[in-house]
Amino acid sequence: MQNLKRNERFFLTVTLFSSFFTSLMAPFWVIYFNKINLDFSQISLLIIINHIAVMLFEIPTGALADTYSRKFSVLLSLLIGSLTSIGIYFNTSFTVLLFLYFLSGVGATLNSGAFESWFADSFLLGQKEMDLTKYWGRLTSFNYLGSTIGFLGGSVLVRYNIFREIWLIEGIGIFLVFIYVFLAGKEAKLQKKTDEYSYREYFNKIAKGTVYLFKHRILLSITVGSFFFFFSSGIMSMLWQPYFERAGIPVELFGIILALTMVLSIFVPRYADRIGERFKGAARTLMIVSITSALFIFMMYAIPKYSFIPYIIYTAVYSAHTPIFMSYFNKLIPSSERATIISIYSLFISVSTILCTYSFGVLSDKKGLYAALFLSLITALISSIPFKRAIGLEKELCL
Repeated sequence: MQNLKRNERFFLTVTLFSSFFTSLMAPFWVIYFNKINLDFSQISLLIIINHIAVMLFEIPTGALADTYSRKFSVLLSLLIGSLTSIGIYFNTSFTVLLFLYFLSGVGATLNSGAFESWFADSFLLGQKEMDLTKYWGRLTSFNYLGSTIGFLGGSVLVRYNIFREIWLIEGIGIFLVFIYVFLAGKEAKLQKKTDEYSYREYFNKIAKGTVYLFKHRILLSITVGSFFFFFSSGIMSMLWQPYFERAGIPVELFGIILALTMVLSIFVPRYADRIGERFKGAARTLMIVSITSALFIFMMYAIPKYSFIPYIIYTAVYSAHTPIFMSYFNKLIPSSERATIISIYSLFISVSTILCTYSFGVLSDKKGLYAALFLSLITALISSIPFKRAIGLEKELCL
């Protein structure tokens, strides 16, 4: 029992402080890169190169964590995160920033899955039937708490004209977490894997899952709907900071705005099942979420000086999408194909993210932020059409 408490305290501490330090610049990063004379196309390329790194290195870094050491993988991720943040502080060269964002993507893959696997292993060792639900809940809560405090802390720093230095504070903070993990982290010896998970196996699974997805008309419809929905929301994630700044909303308030969206994003998904029941089915609810999102995006256009109000409500509506979608999506997939098809879906969303990021950059530079906002509005409306199609297919197939 003492070991369990010590393990839990360790993982909660790492989660709290990691999320805190990495959230300090989150409400301002687009504004920061604008201020060092990067245009929106260049900022978009930073995100695209980061996503490409994640897609390329997800498999080999996962294998490193599974076959060698999860602690080592997490430590390497923290070290890379620290060095990239400090590197951004000392550099304004676009070429160097591209390299740092690529490196940051590699670092993210080293942590992806490794930290959670290490967390689970530390509790399940010798207790395979142990229910981890409450422990996962606490870990998630500490992640949200750290992020919220980080957003607010960033606002305080900006209020006192500490802006560029946030990158340095973030980098030093992550390095302190690295030292803590190095000194306090305990890892059980892993049983070495004898099987190898190769790119060929990965792409074979992708091909098999894609064929299944395209044959299942409802799955295909809601995947296309989600593709456009995340295209729209991806633009919004890049747009809101410069849009608010140009509307005259003080930058030091951005952390408070993001903290409010975080609180709502915690609250709304808890009632996702009731929302689905209220609107008589998942497909219909997803369609309504898309249309309602478009409505609040339009309100941001109509009242720019107060656009933060519809934006906060928009994020609450947005947060209902994933729990409703994933529940519906999984009901349509046989257990034997589930992991593969969810991987396909994730790949679709990654492509959507890359395309919307590129579109935001080019459109904002050439036509302005209002044009990018209009594209977000249109794609949110377009996303409702495949969900409407899914409703018709349900009736046709008597589901």
